[in-house]
Amino acid sequence: MDIVLVLHSLVRFVILLVAVVGIIKVLMALVQKTKPDQIDRTLASAFTGLYDLQVLTGLLLILLGGLSQAIHPIVMFVGVLAAHGLQAMSKRAEGTRATMYRLALFIVPLVVILVGLATIGHLPT
Repeated sequence: MDIVLVLHSLVRFVILLVAVVGIIKVLMALVQKTKPDQIDRTLASAFTGLYDLQVLTGLLLILLGGLSQAIHPIVMFVGVLAAHGLQAMSKRAEGTRATMYRLALFIVPLVVILVGLATIGHLPT
């Protein structure tokens, strides 16, 4: 169980890093008024893929008996649903609307992740 917990903890920081890079990239696209490019799509896919990995390692921790707060997985599940929903919306939209959905794709789940981390007392410092 220890290795799963370490993996779960490490993935958390990678997700936060990708979210910050994604937010910066989307804000640059908004300022420069450019269309989403391959890097934007890759960052969005990496973010949701890493979030999925985080959910899977979290479920494995629960199965191994490592659940500390029942609210934590519920909050995080809401975040992954938001991420996938916003990613789907950004793929269907065009122009500035797609860029705004992509910005929300990073910000909304990031806020949910921070709330989820707060429920178990593990906010990054």
